[in-house]
Amino acid sequence: MSTRIDIDDATFVRAPVALVYRRLTDIGAWPGWWTGLSLQPLPPVAGDERWALSLVTGPARLLRFAITVERWRHEAGIVLRLDGDLEGRAELWLEPVSGGTVVHHVAATTTGLAWPTLVARGYRRAVRRGLWGFKDVLQLEMRTSLGVPP
Repeated sequence: MSTRIDIDDATFVRAPVALVYRRLTDIGAWPGWWTGLSLQPLPPVAGDERWALSLVTGPARLLRFAITVERWRHEAGIVLRLDGDLEGRAELWLEPVSGGTVVHHVAATTTGLAWPTLVARGYRRAVRRGLWGFKDVLQLEMRTSLGVPP
């Protein structure tokens, strides 16, 4: 039996939307700022980029799934298909705001794993950890480029 998991979260990044988009859509670079994530490229299907993703969601807990890029939304985000421990779609979309960009993460998935509430909580925590790591790296880059000490 599959259980539905819906996640909706957001993180503010003090950087322009064009820079956030450029860095966020470089999927191969995600492990550099996302603690607990490992990634391996998979052969494309019908020209769509695919990756095998392992995500640490807690002590001795790991989610494994493939992500396929369904759609690039130029300077607005990316839509991903998830297949594995989580099945469904996830989207990272960008909202330009005064002083930076809000990165929204929306996931509409199902899981057949036991303890779906723990799966949902762990997945959300892991994605937040990744987005906070992304924010920290990008904001440090912005400060350094402006000559402001970290």
